[in-house]
Amino acid sequence: MIIDWVLRATIVLLLFKPITSFANDIYMDQVGDQLDMDITQDGQNNSIRSLNTTSGDAYIGGNNKTFSVTQQGNNNRAGFWTHGGNQVMSLTQQGNSNVSAMDNHGNNNDMTVTIEGDSNVTHTEIGNGGDINNTITVTIDNGDSNTIYTEVLDGSTNTIDVQVHDQSNNINTVTVNGSNNNVKAWQGKHEDGTVDNDETGDNDVYWIIAGSNNNLESYQTDDNNNGGQHIANYITGDSNDVKHTQRGGGDHEGYVEINGDNNDVTLLQRGNTDDQFADIVLDDGHTVDVYQRYGSHTTNIDLTNAGGGYNLDLNQTGTSNKTYNLTGTCTNSNGCGVTVTQN
Repeated sequence: MIIDWVLRATIVLLLFKPITSFANDIYMDQVGDQLDMDITQDGQNNSIRSLNTTSGDAYIGGNNKTFSVTQQGNNNRAGFWTHGGNQVMSLTQQGNSNVSAMDNHGNNNDMTVTIEGDSNVTHTEIGNGGDINNTITVTIDNGDSNTIYTEVLDGSTNTIDVQVHDQSNNINTVTVNGSNNNVKAWQGKHEDGTVDNDETGDNDVYWIIAGSNNNLESYQTDDNNNGGQHIANYITGDSNDVKHTQRGGGDHEGYVEINGDNNDVTLLQRGNTDDQFADIVLDDGHTVDVYQRYGSHTTNIDLTNAGGGYNLDLNQTGTSNKTYNLTGTCTNSNGCGVTVTQN
C-alpha cells in the first residue's frame, strides 16, 4: 500500500511538472517539387539547419514550394538555402537576439521575413545566377538595435522592400548588383501613409548599388522624437532614379555618391529646429533636386567630375542658418543649369 501511494504521487508530480522548450534542433534537406511545410518552434536556443551544406543552412531545392517557419523566444537561429523557382517562403521570429538567413537561387520566388524584438540580425539574399523576378520583404516591428542585411548578388527586375516600425538604432544595409531592380526602405512610416507615433529615431540606411535603371526610394521619419535619421548611398551605374525623404525631429544626414550618367537624385529633408545636412558627389549628366525645410541647413554638392550637362535645383527654407558649397565643371556646349533658392 505504501509503495502504491508513492507511485501515485510520483505520477501526479510528473503530470503537473512544467515542460520547458529548450535547444530544439531541426535538420532539414529537401529536394523535389510541390512541397508544403509549416514549422513552429517555441522556447530558447532553437535552430533550423542542415547536416550537409557548407554554411549549415537548411537546404530546400525544387520548384513550386511553400513553407512557413515561426520561432518564438530568444537566441533562436534559422538558416535556409533555397534553389528553384516559384517558391513562397515566410520566416517569423518573435523575441530577442535571434539570427536568421535566407539565401535564394532561382526565379519568381517570394521571401518574407518578419522580426519582432530587439538586437536581432537578419540576412536575406538573392543568388548570383542572374536571378530575376524575385521579391524580398523584410519587416521589423516593435524592437530596437536590429541589423538588416539585404543583397542582390546578381539579378534584375527584383523587388526589395524593407520596413522598420516603432524602433530606434536600427541599421538597414542593401547591396544590389544588377539592373531594373526596385528597392524601398521605410523607417517610421508605412507605405499606406500611416506614421508610427512611437518611432524614436537614430536609424541608419546604407545602400551600395552597382547597375543601371534601378528605382531606389527611402522614407525616414521620427515625428515623435529627436533621434535623427541617416542615409548613405554609393551608386555605380546609369539612369538610376534615387529618391530620399527625411523628416521629423532630430538631425538628418543624407550622403549620395554616384559614378555614372543620367541619374536622377531627389533629397528632401524636413525637420523642426534641428540640423539638415546633405553631401552629394556626382559624375556626368545628372538631375539633382535638394529640398531642405526648417532648422539649420548645410549642403555640399561636388560636380567637379560631372563634365557634361547637369541640372541642379537647391531649395533651402527656414529661419535658421542656410549654407551651401557648390563645386562644378560644365563642358556641355548647351550649358548646365543651376538654381539655388534660399527663403
